[in-house]
Amino acid sequence: MFDRFQFDKKNENERERQLESLQKRLYEAIAAHNNIREAQISHLPTEEEIKEFEKINIPKVGRNAIEVEEELMNYVFNKQILAQHPRFFSFVSSAVSPYSIAGSILTDIFNANAGSFNMSPCGGIIEEKICAWMGSLAGYKADTCSGIFLSGGSISTMSAIIAARTNKLNEFDFPKGVAYLSEQAHSSVRKALRMLGFRNDQVIIIDTDDDYKMDVKSLEEAIIKDKEEGRIPFLVVGTLGTTNTGSIDPLSEIGDIAKKYNLWFHVDGAYGASSLISKKHRNSSSGIEKSDSLTWDSHKWLMQTYSCSTLLVKNKQTLLDAFVEHPEYLEDVSSTDHIDGWDKGPEMSRPNRAIKLWFTLQATGTNLLEEMIDYTFNNAIIVENELNKRKNWEIISKPSCGTINFRYAKEGMSPEELNELNLDITKEINESGFAYIVTTTLKGKKAIRMCMINVNSTEEDIISTIDLLDKIAIRLTSKI
Repeated sequence: MFDRFQFDKKNENERERQLESLQKRLYEAIAAHNNIREAQISHLPTEEEIKEFEKINIPKVGRNAIEVEEELMNYVFNKQILAQHPRFFSFVSSAVSPYSIAGSILTDIFNANAGSFNMSPCGGIIEEKICAWMGSLAGYKADTCSGIFLSGGSISTMSAIIAARTNKLNEFDFPKGVAYLSEQAHSSVRKALRMLGFRNDQVIIIDTDDDYKMDVKSLEEAIIKDKEEGRIPFLVVGTLGTTNTGSIDPLSEIGDIAKKYNLWFHVDGAYGASSLISKKHRNSSSGIEKSDSLTWDSHKWLMQTYSCSTLLVKNKQTLLDAFVEHPEYLEDVSSTDHIDGWDKGPEMSRPNRAIKLWFTLQATGTNLLEEMIDYTFNNAIIVENELNKRKNWEIISKPSCGTINFRYAKEGMSPEELNELNLDITKEINESGFAYIVTTTLKGKKAIRMCMINVNSTEEDIISTIDLLDKIAIRLTSKI
């Protein structure tokens, strides 16, 4: 029989033990981060360790909590790729602010439910203020725009598509709706459309130009063709900072086409929207103010812990039209003066993901964030300059939003040999533990991609990494 007294007593004792242990872990984590440059980037478990951990099952009788914690440290947290490492140049990964960590810990400890404004009013104000600030940077009017913090760019984009579908299509016309995105659009856009029931023929992929930006002429031609065939174009997705190349689609021209043909214009700025903070670089996003919605991930360029994504809309009513439900069991906690979180997105109960960004903005200030973004933009230019000093390196895509693509292209080698060579170069540097870099494929060419948005990356980190890539390339080609 369940003993409430014993259960409460055990929890009380465990909290005290965990507090002591977690304080120790926190100090260890801070010390490790302060020396992260000396750490090996990839420190994954061995096959034997993976098999050993797989033997641990869900127990019927509880185990010693400290023993469980030790297992997590030994098998999980100490055996992973350090994406915050200054020489981790893959994906779209940045340093993490200590203020974000502090805000994240506090949010978890106090576990406020951000679904309802009335359950944590000042927490709700934090989310409203940040969304208004972000929206104003995108050219939206602060008094009419709105937004919500969600788990990531994938869910934010899917929520935007739901709003677009509700706004532009009668539910009986869903099978006729057509969405347009470039061949460089993030895979989550296609996935979201598929998850929402759109067929492959309802998703039109638009070609890109030599700079990997959406070809607006092809976009308009596709829209006209679909309308002539009786289909209903309802959505176009432009990208502010593509994952592959950091390219920015011609947002102003796309916005004009969307308005001309009555399409919802969504901008996937999950990666690149943070550039709006920079006065020097925000002009590259000209036309974003013509969009109806925008995705912005702070866990990318703004040094936030996972996860911290924001969906912004120009007109707050569009979110309400898409997501409002009023069940009787929420009447007593629903707000009349503010919009509840559960009325702006797909989640009901949810953590307040905005608090850690608020903590960072308050402690850091926007001026420092602007300097940081400008600094990381320049880091990709340093990569380009260093490659131009060395023989046989070819720039595939020039620096954009801190990302650059290149390859080693020694004369006389076939396209297949070059692709294999560049794969081998990245494999060897990753195995060294000194740096971590992945490849991508652009117009049939295997390219080495470096994303330079980690503010902790120094010029020395960059030069030493390029030096090592060059040495590996020379040595591998000497054997051919």
